Parts: sequence; structure tokens; C-alpha cells
Amino acid sequence: MWVNNLKYLRRKKELSQTELGIKLGVKGSRIRDYELGLAEPKLDLLIRIAQFFQKSLDQLLTVDLSIESPPVQTPNKPLLEQNSRILVVCDDGQGSENIVHVPVKARAGYLSGYEDPEFIETLPTYRLPGVRNGSYRSFEIKGDSMLPLQPGTIVVGKYIESWREIKNNYTYVLITKEDGIVYKRVINKVRSKGQLVLLSDNPAYEPYAVPIEDVCEVWAYYCHLSNGGAEQHSNLEQLLHAVEDLRREVADLRK
Repeated sequence: MWVNNLKYLRRKKELSQTELGIKLGVKGSRIRDYELGLAEPKLDLLIRIAQFFQKSLDQLLTVDLSIESPPVQTPNKPLLEQNSRILVVCDDGQGSENIVHVPVKARAGYLSGYEDPEFIETLPTYRLPGVRNGSYRSFEIKGDSMLPLQPGTIVVGKYIESWREIKNNYTYVLITKEDGIVYKRVINKVRSKGQLVLLSDNPAYEPYAVPIEDVCEVWAYYCHLSNGGAEQHSNLEQLLHAVEDLRREVADLRK
């Protein structure tokens, strides 16, 4: 019971696992382990958790607190503007976020699990030199709509909290209810028409519009990793090799 209460109360306060850990004086990875049921906190920490959320210890341990006031989303309000929207992140145990990678085989699961900490924990994570000050995620793209980027290219994106941050003619990875995960160039028409117009760099594909209420997440293009082969598909092992090469280059430059 208390595990579900911890998840519920943390999300209600719009805190990441890392942020809650800082407030309680423990590592974010400890909060993650508690929420996954992999560890049990000592009594003094349980008391601090109850006090932080202004609940009694008995309530925290025995009462389903989500029944008291279930979170309600504002009707017709874009998900990118929901106050209850909390990005699930993975930290490295030292207060810094890892990049979560979404390979092709995980795309279907991500559409239903992007807000589920337990699902996000199953995805591979890594770090890139110089990537900081924000939350980043990488996606393996499909199809040839964004040539010259080939199928299998890994696009690293920075999390966008509001549709107001979306700039015209820039590229983004969008998580949409109808089309799933797409990587497109975007025209922002939310203010005038309540929609985003998605364009492909390959002229064989026609532009189309997506209502902003159908957009679950937006990730602004930061960089991409490609194996350079038109017929090959990159995978996590190749990605990690590319990361290691980048690290060596940075180390050489520092020397």
C-alpha cells in the first residue's frame, strides 16, 4: 500500500524521484528502489516521508491515499499544459539524469508507458559528453520521411514542457495518440488553429496536422547518431560504441 502512496504523493507534488530524494536527504535511486519495491526504508525515513507529505504514518502505510482526491485533468486542455504532467526520468545515482533510449522494439510499449516509472526503468540508459541542463531522450527513427537521415538513426531530443516553446521549421520527436512516435519538422499553429503541422524533409510525403490535445510529449532535436549505412539499422550496442568514441575525442581534446 505504502509504495503506491509514495508514487501518488510524489506525482501529486510534481516531483521527480531525484527531486524528492534531495528533499528527503537520500539519493534519487533510493526513491526509485522504494517505488519498485526493491528496498524498504527504515522507520525514521518513513516518518520523514509522512511528515513531508503532511500525512500520518498510519495513513501512509495503510490507507489508499489516491482515493481521497484522485488527480483530475482539465478537459480540453493540451497534455503539454497539464499541471499534473510529470516527466519520468532516470538518474545516475548522483543527482544527474541519464538519457533514456527508446529502441524500435520498445516504441509500442512507450506509447502506453511513457508516464510509468516501472516501464521507463526497463529501457536502456546512457550519458553523452556535454549533454546537461535538461531532460533528454533518444529515439530510433523508422522510415525514410526525414531523409537524409536513414532508418535506424538515433535522434537525441531535449524535453519540451509547453507547446509555446515549439519553433517553426525546427525538427522534433513527437509522441502522439494517433500516429505514435514521429520525427518531423513542425509549424506551430496552436495559437491560431489549435494544431501542429508536421512536415517531412522527404518531398514524397505530404504535410499533415495534429491537434495539440493529441500530442503527449515533444522532444526538440539536439543531435543524432548514425552508422551511415542506408541498409543497416543502428542498435544500442552501436550507440554505446559511438558514445565511447565521443568520450575519447573529448578526453583527447582536453589533453
